[in-house]
Amino acid sequence: MKPTVDDLVVLADQRDTPRLRSQAVLQLATAEGMVAGYCRGRHVDAVGENRRPGVGEVVLSLACRLLANPQQVQVREQASSVSMLRGEVTVGFTLAEQFVLNRYRKRAL
Repeated sequence: MKPTVDDLVVLADQRDTPRLRSQAVLQLATAEGMVAGYCRGRHVDAVGENRRPGVGEVVLSLACRLLANPQQVQVREQASSVSMLRGEVTVGFTLAEQFVLNRYRKRAL
């Protein structure tokens, strides 16, 4: 399953607006990147097109949580007396999501 913006809007159960759709695109991309980083590329098949079972649902679940609370993704950097936003992610995978993703994660022996 490849999650779409429509899937995310339905799952979020919010009024469909252009702003919500633009946020949904951003949060789907963020969730996809987090899953790809966690699995190190093993979340897709050898061709790189089809997702492995359960991965799309994890992306959709994570994107929905990010859509509900976008402040979870922000970066703070402090240099002397100046504080700047850089990009920190304060959201992680739930235990159930980790069980799905751990099937495809590369691990050291």
